[in-house]
Amino acid sequence: MSKRALRSPMTRVAAAALRLVPVVVLLGSAAGDAGAAPAPMTRDAIINLGKTIVGYSYWWGHGRWRTDGAYKGSCKGSCPSCTHSGSYGADCSGFVGKAWQVPSPISITTDGHPYSTWSFMGSSPYWSAIPRGSAKMADSFVYNTGSAGHIWLYKSGDPWGSSYAYECKGCSYGCVYNLRGTSGYQVRRRSNLVDAVDTDGDGVPDSKDNCDTVDNASQKDTDGDGKGDACDTDDDNDGVADTKDNCDLGKNADQKDTDKDGKGDVCDTDDDNDGVADTKDNCDLVANKSQADTDKDGKGDACDTDDDNDGLLDTKDNCPLVKNADQKDTDGDGKGDACETDDDADGVPDATDNCPKAKNPEQEDVDGDGKGDACDDDLDGDAVPNATDDCPEAANADQKDTDGDGKGDACDDDLDGDGVLNDDDLCASTKDDDQVDTDGDGKGDACDDDADGDGVPNDKDNCPTIANADQADADKNGVGDACENADKGDTEPAGDELVGEAGGCSYGGTSRPTLGALMLLSLAAVVARRRR
Repeated sequence: MSKRALRSPMTRVAAAALRLVPVVVLLGSAAGDAGAAPAPMTRDAIINLGKTIVGYSYWWGHGRWRTDGAYKGSCKGSCPSCTHSGSYGADCSGFVGKAWQVPSPISITTDGHPYSTWSFMGSSPYWSAIPRGSAKMADSFVYNTGSAGHIWLYKSGDPWGSSYAYECKGCSYGCVYNLRGTSGYQVRRRSNLVDAVDTDGDGVPDSKDNCDTVDNASQKDTDGDGKGDACDTDDDNDGVADTKDNCDLGKNADQKDTDKDGKGDVCDTDDDNDGVADTKDNCDLVANKSQADTDKDGKGDACDTDDDNDGLLDTKDNCPLVKNADQKDTDGDGKGDACETDDDADGVPDATDNCPKAKNPEQEDVDGDGKGDACDDDLDGDAVPNATDDCPEAANADQKDTDGDGKGDACDDDLDGDGVLNDDDLCASTKDDDQVDTDGDGKGDACDDDADGDGVPNDKDNCPTIANADQADADKNGVGDACENADKGDTEPAGDELVGEAGGCSYGGTSRPTLGALMLLSLAAVVARRRR
């Protein structure tokens, strides 16, 4: 019985389906491969990329892995009915297509599976068939029988015998680097392969590689000295070895590191480590998270030498945060009035002090105008300035000064200047040295308009110092009888001589002044005083 006869109906159906696969794949491949050749790659670059697959799981119909070997995934069962867990892994054709970077460059972490082993068996702009004896590193060995197929990446060894290869071998094996046989395989070579020495396998031939022994496909050369950063011990050429340079890619021979975080200011995006990026920090070298800028000049207070912009350095400004070019300091305490809450240091806050610039802890305010006496130029509020007011603390708008002593009556304790204090003076406003009070009414004769208290004013009284309400004047001489009688009662006996007591002296016939005459004189004095 032939092998064909031994197959079950299901097997025959499966076989028929497999025969159709190459046709579909090749047609699709032909349509997809109509473009130009792939990007240039060196053999070493292919191997360098391929070796990173080792350790990852076999994942049917996929192709993605990582260069750090993490998240390898796992496979169970027999493919294509196998099950896979995880997000990384590859099958044989997915691996080779990614290692060769066909049809175009693609990250190995991006899942991609553009070709099967049937694809690699056919022709394409991206690869070609070569004799097995011509196989070199990075070529691939492939077979496909219609019911099975495999492809792997050749590293070294005997193309006709045993060779070292990178391959995703199967579900139970995973992706490995091993020694394996070559029998039954054909060889394929990637198109646009740079057949030159590439020691570090970074895709750049040694002849053009600025780090030919260190993988650096980007060829980055920060200081432009012809030596790539990957192998340059001083990438920024600042004289400080990269191993000790706090900015190995930014030239900074001084190694300045303001915030001491190990990253030099030249490459630190937050030099002062205050959480505000240097590009937005108004003090990029001085920590100031609040970004306070009192004078709004764009320079934060933390690094501004004149925070209030009054022309005085903060170190000499008695109010560094309040503009006060005059530096006025009323109480001399070293804190300017502009920022002082008690300018005169009297213990009373300026906000409630009735003289904030003049020390007055008692807060005296004679005229109650809200301005303390210590700073009020009109203490008594009489509209006369203190400097010219003859009573600065007693309101006296008329400035009356009876005795002309320069002290106004409102504050003079001796208004008439007679040496007798007002409280004791019988005539406080009239000079009255003798303090006579004929009628005993408490008002001195000098200021009493009815000295004898008889109800008749002095200027009309014919006897002003002797009470005579009736104003009797028998002889009609203008002098009241009360005064004349008093005068007669005091005259001396008639005669040429007046003899005194025994042993007395003689008056020589001359009489003494009569009492009436004395009273008239007294009256004249009173009237004169009243008229003054």
